[in-house]
Amino acid sequence: MRSVWSERAKKSLHIVEDYILREFGERKRDEFMAEAEKVAIQLESFPKMGKEEPLLAHRKKRYRSYVITRLSKMIYHIDEQRELVVVSDVWDTRREPKAASKGL
Repeated sequence: MRSVWSERAKKSLHIVEDYILREFGERKRDEFMAEAEKVAIQLESFPKMGKEEPLLAHRKKRYRSYVITRLSKMIYHIDEQRELVVVSDVWDTRREPKAASKGL
């Protein structure tokens, strides 16, 4: 499988990246981005390593989540037919969960 990022996921990742840069500096931002890339690559080999996301269980797609850092997690689903891991969003885990899940 290979991983692809939705526009929403790219935008969310950029927002988190900017926040980390502003609040914690370039080194922490680089560490976060490296970890996000590492997770996306791992998902290509082990797409079911993330747990099913309970907040999105009622959706048609079976969304999964995987923690990037203590404060963020990657939301994705598996497209078996196209052999893709589709990264749908990056959530800041400090946000109210229902607010984070809107729009998926």
